[in-house]
Amino acid sequence: MNKQTFESDGKTLALYPPQSPELPLFLTFLTPQEADALAALIDGKAALLAVDEPLWEHAFTPWPAPAAFKKAPDFSGGADAYLQWLTETALSQALETGRLKPQWNALLGYSLAGLFAAYAAYRSHVFTRTASVSGSLWFDGWTDFIQTNPLSPLPQKACFSVGDKEKNSKNPRMAVVETATLATQQNWQQQGVECVFELNAGGHFENVPLRLYRAAEYLLG
Repeated sequence: MNKQTFESDGKTLALYPPQSPELPLFLTFLTPQEADALAALIDGKAALLAVDEPLWEHAFTPWPAPAAFKKAPDFSGGADAYLQWLTETALSQALETGRLKPQWNALLGYSLAGLFAAYAAYRSHVFTRTASVSGSLWFDGWTDFIQTNPLSPLPQKACFSVGDKEKNSKNPRMAVVETATLATQQNWQQQGVECVFELNAGGHFENVPLRLYRAAEYLLG
């Protein structure tokens, strides 16, 4: 597999070039193994930039909140600074490394990174398409946030999906994920965004690359 890896701010990034430098670019957050699997599915139809981010509880949360599990770190709300690094440093390095001029850029996020992908649409114009796949849209204050913060400008397209068993979580905060995800999709659609809500079979950690690929296909369509 054709892959270029480089370091940025102490993080490892993997770039999977497209068949043409003008094809769209997807930015996502996966382990190297998951990124390889997603890149194989995309098969050059778009560029894929994967960040192996270790500090999810900080990087992907828009504001501080208590930990979701015992012995887990609290959420520390570093999303704004992280988004600035992505758009001003990491993405620029990737475009230069791959000599890319993508038609458009999209964020593909899973779990907490799915929360981050949705939040980024309110804070940056760099990513014009968004996928929140099993996104942590149960996050404290998220529903209030979308009701009081309009999107401007509107994303071109967005995909929201969640596993059909995720609402069965024993954690009461996380059990609202399906309701919160559907509410977000409906809120964006009412604002005029072309977007879809999809239920995937299974729980939270199943078929991650395949679920992301299905979202990428929708954004490419």
